[in-house]
Amino acid sequence: MTEPVTTELLFQRAYLLIAEGQIENALATLDDIQVENAEQKREVAYLRAWCSMLRDRWDEAAQFILPQEISGETIADIQELGRTERRRRPYYLLVMGDVAANLWRYEQAIQHYTQCIKFLDERRMNDLNRRIRALLGLGLCHLETGYPTNALEYYQQALRLCGNDTRQPNLPHVYYGLSDTYRHLNNLERALDYGKKALQLYMERGDKHYTCRIRSLLGDIHRQMGNLQTANESYTEALALAMGTDSIGAIFNCLTALAELRLQENKPEDAWRYCEMALDYSPKVPRPYFLGKMYIVCGKVREARAKTAAGQEAQEDMEKAISYYQQAVATLKRTDAKPELAEAYSLLAHLQEVSGRQDQAIATWKSAYAARAGLEDAPLV
Repeated sequence: MTEPVTTELLFQRAYLLIAEGQIENALATLDDIQVENAEQKREVAYLRAWCSMLRDRWDEAAQFILPQEISGETIADIQELGRTERRRRPYYLLVMGDVAANLWRYEQAIQHYTQCIKFLDERRMNDLNRRIRALLGLGLCHLETGYPTNALEYYQQALRLCGNDTRQPNLPHVYYGLSDTYRHLNNLERALDYGKKALQLYMERGDKHYTCRIRSLLGDIHRQMGNLQTANESYTEALALAMGTDSIGAIFNCLTALAELRLQENKPEDAWRYCEMALDYSPKVPRPYFLGKMYIVCGKVREARAKTAAGQEAQEDMEKAISYYQQAVATLKRTDAKPELAEAYSLLAHLQEVSGRQDQAIATWKSAYAARAGLEDAPLV
């Protein structure tokens, strides 16, 4: 019996066809996709814009990618972006990069940001704010795909362009990126310093969305430093802000972070209560990256509970942990988040090994190695 063609399969087919230069076939595939939510609508628009760019129809691409519900940009007239199509191209590529990054298509985003900078390098094409935004995008993508050293170079370039001018609109985002990058590099004092600078600017500008995000990041830094009480305060403040702005994604991430904190405090029952709250929100969170990270935490909590239980209860917790790690793998495979995918595979392989499923464990360890190997020797583009 023929398996039904899923929406996810059609998306993967479209990406492959574009990569192979089969633009007409890619567009025909996109015609077959029945979008089910705003995220899928955004991805179809992004892919149509990409096809138009590859056919050198830049203003046509803009019609797909620039609407506010797709890009978040507010552009009344594309002519305002530059008198000629040539001058508009860097902006189109910048927006393409932002949309791709928000779809967790980091490899594609890196291509767009890099091409944007190449256009800005041309004579009379440079635009300081667009260059800084492209560097911020490159920093984010390299950080999320597991290359913090590369990310640091891009964020430092952006900082030099900002010149520590507190009026520069992108400066707090640069501080945020540096804070997160130094956290990944385990330089926690510098991470904390830049995080505090970002928090100050976001608060001065009344930006509740980013104030919430930076408070959550500061919670991550303090948790990594072992300052668990301070971490709890940061996460709680972030959760209050998220609740106040009714941001489902931010609420979900704060609950996941609090679950992980409770686990670090050796309170698995309290941690599981936060997991249950996050799971209640999960149907409203379409983004696979957030879901995958939550499934990893849920697996860790159930694994910790299994270690303190006995008999049938311990076995049930162990099976639940395996199930959550499997869900994490399936979810994260839809993104370019290689570090998290490698972690999910490793956690799953370990439990398969412990539970006596040696053949499954060997195959999963190989997948973990393959995911981790994808992080080695990445060039700085």
